[in-house]
Amino acid sequence: MKAISSKKKLPAKTEVKEGSFPVVAIGASAGGLEAMMELLKYLPADTGMAFIYVQHLSPDHKSLLTEILSKKTKMIVQEIDDMDKIKPDNVFVIPYNKGIEVTDGHIKLIPRSETSAAITIDILFSSLAEAQKERVIGIILSGSASDGTEGMKDIKQYGGLTFAQDDSAKFTSMPHSAIAAGMVDFILSPKDIAHELARLSKHPLLQTENAKNAEENLIENSNPDLKSILGLLHKYTGVDFTAYKMNTIKRRIIRRMLLYKLTTLKEYAKMLSLKKEKIDILYQDLLINVTSFFRDTDTHKYLKEHLFPKLLKLKK
Repeated sequence: MKAISSKKKLPAKTEVKEGSFPVVAIGASAGGLEAMMELLKYLPADTGMAFIYVQHLSPDHKSLLTEILSKKTKMIVQEIDDMDKIKPDNVFVIPYNKGIEVTDGHIKLIPRSETSAAITIDILFSSLAEAQKERVIGIILSGSASDGTEGMKDIKQYGGLTFAQDDSAKFTSMPHSAIAAGMVDFILSPKDIAHELARLSKHPLLQTENAKNAEENLIENSNPDLKSILGLLHKYTGVDFTAYKMNTIKRRIIRRMLLYKLTTLKEYAKMLSLKKEKIDILYQDLLINVTSFFRDTDTHKYLKEHLFPKLLKLKK
């Protein structure tokens, strides 16, 4: 069987069964092992998050990643053979001799031939984003080229959080590609990424009992602070979001609260009332799915130059 390319569209129902906890997907290439070791060194073993690590490796040399990383953390580090067995407070390493494909809505590991390309970080990130939505955190560490940037776009589109290693990276191409695309929420050293993950793990919006359907459990539609936020959006953007998908709005609000290190909706509503520029940031965040079509330039160009003219010719 052949690993799918990053250009193939992934099915909408990709799932990891035990999805009530955050999943942290970490991608790296050249220089990434040192960065990952540094991250694990400062990362608590009880965050309640699951960690999946993929690094570009040769398919014909057995990987020692599991043994090496095990020395840097008290968490269990293991090669993963079944994506449905992901558990919190574990580090899962994708084997050197496996590829990824998506079958019947599930992420699967398949044998990788010596001639096939390495597992792309994009595929891992995009698969998890579709499966876990806002419960995914994507991290790009040191590496060459641009793998991971497209996957980070999907993570951000579904409401997840994104990190990239700063200039401490030995090879900056991969993190810089994601940063230049505007897809990164935090640009930090591996040590500081670990500290930020530890902070997020204690945030009430990401704790295990709240992580699943947090937008429904923690923000009621009748919440006066939610109504205040919608009113501010209407007043300063001219757009009435009251008829929009409320769970989508609440997911975006929760994402902003995590980034601003706020724990209550009242705090966020107060921030928006005092800082009008934050209203525009939320507004742009809410529109990311709606406007994504217009950023797909090839499709837009085809529609404009070929499909629309044909449709117009059919009309009197």
